[in-house]
Amino acid sequence: MEVKIEGNSVRERLDKYLNEYLSKELGIFLTRSIVQSSLESGCLINGNVCKKSYRLKEGDILEIDTEYWNRLREELDLSEEILPQEGKLDIRYENDDMLVLYKEKGVVVHPGVGNSGNTLANFVRYYLESKGEYDSLMDRCGIVHRLDKGVSGLIVVAKSKESQEYLRGLFKNHEVIKIYRAKVEKVGESKISEFKNFEQDIDLKKYLEKLEISFEPWKKWFNMRGYIGRSSKNRYKMEFREYEFGGSKYAQSYILKSGNSVLVKIETGRMHQIRVSLEYLGLHILGDTLYGVNRGDSTSESIELESVLLSFKSKGGETLTFRV
Repeated sequence: MEVKIEGNSVRERLDKYLNEYLSKELGIFLTRSIVQSSLESGCLINGNVCKKSYRLKEGDILEIDTEYWNRLREELDLSEEILPQEGKLDIRYENDDMLVLYKEKGVVVHPGVGNSGNTLANFVRYYLESKGEYDSLMDRCGIVHRLDKGVSGLIVVAKSKESQEYLRGLFKNHEVIKIYRAKVEKVGESKISEFKNFEQDIDLKKYLEKLEISFEPWKKWFNMRGYIGRSSKNRYKMEFREYEFGGSKYAQSYILKSGNSVLVKIETGRMHQIRVSLEYLGLHILGDTLYGVNRGDSTSESIELESVLLSFKSKGGETLTFRV
């Protein structure tokens, strides 16, 4: 993505500006020293590599490799910095390899800069250590994937390094079925006329309980395909279009609507994919302060979006399906 330097950003040191931009605008929390040591790989100024002490000039174009910075954050082993802390864990399933937890809204999954405690990772480490089952070889205390702070629902945590690598592989290779439920309200007309034909008068909660994964029922839902990239009008937001545009990536979701609720199965994992896709369909998720009616900043502390189904194969080949 590209950022044009102007206003109060002029004369800022490159490393300081980038560190603040990553955290405040993109939610990528890294220490300044890590940003400094990775500048050459993660950003360019006007197409050139610059020193960390470079002073930004009016009109400079900062090119940020968001994939690189996200990957760097995910690969960092923060386990030694995550302290065990007793806290509430809503455990829905447990075996020798994993935990399946229900995360409440407002709970952060793992620590970041300036946020060292009261996260799911702190609570998991305490729980596993108290049982004598904590594997110190794991990174991020076994966390495999994440949910945003304001989102609730099912999340998987590994109990060993071997299990963590296996589960990460499933998520990376899109071998995990993920379905979300959102409460929505209409804020405009859908820009895709076919979507109107996919609303059904059913109880989505009961429908979800009876959903037969093996039949791939979502193939009968609305198949929303297009491209998602950074919005040119609001740097906090992403934008959905039916055609490819600068910096965009292919996105696909299956969507079923009934009344003021929707089920969404994401096939790709793009930033803000559910929120921006629904916006394009003239809908917004209740509690969403970025894509909602009363639009504010990029933080939604409590959003009516919930991870309600996860399904994948265990190491032994058994299909495991978890529902809220």
